[in-house]
Amino acid sequence: MLRRAFLAGTLALALPGAVGAATLTLRTEPGIVPYGGTVTFAGVLAPAQPGVPVAVYVQAGSTWQLVTQGATQPDGSYRLAALARYAARAYAVAQLDAATQVASPQAVLGMRPRLEARVRGGRAVGERLVLTGSLLPAGAGRLMLKLGKETSRVRPGARGNFRLVLPATLPGRVRWSLFLAPKTGYAAVRVARSFLVSGSNLALGSSGSAVRGLEARLDDLHYVLRGVDSYYGYDTYEAVLAFQKVHGMRRTGRVGADLWRRLVRADVPRAFSPSGTHIEVSKTKQVMFEVVRGKVASVVHVSTGATGNTPVGSWRVYRLGPGGSLNHMYYSIYFLRGFAIHGYHSVPPWPASHGCVRTPLWFAPGFYARWGKIGTRILVYP
Repeated sequence: MLRRAFLAGTLALALPGAVGAATLTLRTEPGIVPYGGTVTFAGVLAPAQPGVPVAVYVQAGSTWQLVTQGATQPDGSYRLAALARYAARAYAVAQLDAATQVASPQAVLGMRPRLEARVRGGRAVGERLVLTGSLLPAGAGRLMLKLGKETSRVRPGARGNFRLVLPATLPGRVRWSLFLAPKTGYAAVRVARSFLVSGSNLALGSSGSAVRGLEARLDDLHYVLRGVDSYYGYDTYEAVLAFQKVHGMRRTGRVGADLWRRLVRADVPRAFSPSGTHIEVSKTKQVMFEVVRGKVASVVHVSTGATGNTPVGSWRVYRLGPGGSLNHMYYSIYFLRGFAIHGYHSVPPWPASHGCVRTPLWFAPGFYARWGKIGTRILVYP
């Protein structure tokens, strides 16, 4: 018969030793009980005596709690049930007479914690996803979350509940798992699931959380933006163009399923010359790299000479033209005769200049501040 749960009244009680020749055994069934399940404390009193009161105590910190009690059968055996709320050490005491007790050796009650979790919220890039759940008992060990390649600790509250916001920054199937590094007496438990995040079609003028997710990913890959601001302005359009150029895609400046898939798999582009600090221009791809110590620091969409006349080779900046000019060339960095890298009001996805390297106007002042120095190395590739 079920007597009581582990939250019974606390009893401060020292472990008594065996008296005389009587012995008492104790075991738990099952050896590992699920949280909130029923555990049976069983054993045998020898020599056998029927009707001997038996009480079972479970350790709770520095004290012992009475959790169940009953009496022996004619063969000296007993089976007493209780609800399991935590892993603990336990012992049983048989009251042979008013003055005589016999205690069992301690037994360990193992427990399998209850771990539950689910994801709620939208399933599109940039939307809010919330992982909620509970671990009972809350102190069963260290709870960890693995999301993709990242692992972090989850800290349940006193009642075992937890709530986390998950990023939905890229489309595709996102796999997550919660696992417990258990304390002594507890079994390891794990919950693993996945959810599918979809990517929206986006274009110039779009706004919202999906645009923010797009911009954040482009920024991670070092494509130049004015900022991650949730608005698909010209800077976002030009960053998408640069990405499409690098990956050999159609130069539309729009985002669809194919571009989202490429974003998921993409890495920061590699420099053509993987050493030193310099500028690289690719006439084929129509992009420019800022390279710092052999690594691409930024990628920007550019337009070179319409006739293919932008000179290929290794050059050095020899003249500077800050601000604007009569030819509408802004913040010019000259590397050979009249050929320069400069801001311009029109930077189409194809070669369109008289031979210079056009960059977006908003990009030019910052670029000039970083690289407008005599002697800066400029590498122009076919």
